[in-house]
Amino acid sequence: MLKKCARQLLLMIAWFCFAIPCNATEGHASFASLLAGGLSPVGLGGFSSSPARYAFPSYGISYYWMDNVDESSWNMSLEFGSEAYRVGTFVAYESMDSLYRNLYSEVAFAKTWTHFAVGTSYGLDMEWIPGGGFWARHRFKWAGLYHWRNIYLAGMLEGFMDESVAPVVGIHWKSDESISAFAESDLDYLYVGASFRWKFVEVSSSYRFPDFAVAVQFSIRGAHCGASYAHGFKHNSIGWNGVHVTRWLGDESPKKI
Repeated sequence: MLKKCARQLLLMIAWFCFAIPCNATEGHASFASLLAGGLSPVGLGGFSSSPARYAFPSYGISYYWMDNVDESSWNMSLEFGSEAYRVGTFVAYESMDSLYRNLYSEVAFAKTWTHFAVGTSYGLDMEWIPGGGFWARHRFKWAGLYHWRNIYLAGMLEGFMDESVAPVVGIHWKSDESISAFAESDLDYLYVGASFRWKFVEVSSSYRFPDFAVAVQFSIRGAHCGASYAHGFKHNSIGWNGVHVTRWLGDESPKKI
């Protein structure tokens, strides 16, 4: 009952807050990363996001849950900076039934120029079974971004210390303030997506190949805050939902780099 009330409350906040950045946000939960791609050049950080991003000082909170399974994630993000640098933090608390808990925190830094950005991040992942074992892991990301006109080429290496390093490469394209698209690959899957904006409303969708999956997101925004609702459909797997509310700290919401 409490979880249902929390979901309804967040949906109401998302609707009445009137916004989120009109760049489709990355899914902030580890099980919901198929939205704008982790290599997006802007946006609050998430579990799969690149640290090499341009700064738009802001903070946000999100809640994700899976269909037909008692698994959910609360997430908080913050970033600040200028034209020369970006600092971001991300914290996620995930629970699954009474069997599993996870607390992930990450700090990211990027040095930015007009046409380039490089960044790195450190993440601490703590997992435990209530009443049972506890273990912690360390995670690192290294990323770079090249910006030329409306095109952003990016790459990232990331991984836990007890696992191998995984690469991600991609391209993001922003034709104007109303259309954007991206394609990314982690060498196992190809992710493609597009966003369409009209005034304060944006609709985004993304797709995964092979093992087809799709995610859609509806966003609205105002001058200083924003909100969105997203749903992911996964082939031969469980779908997920997410609500995200953002508040920008500058004079207006981010529009275009």
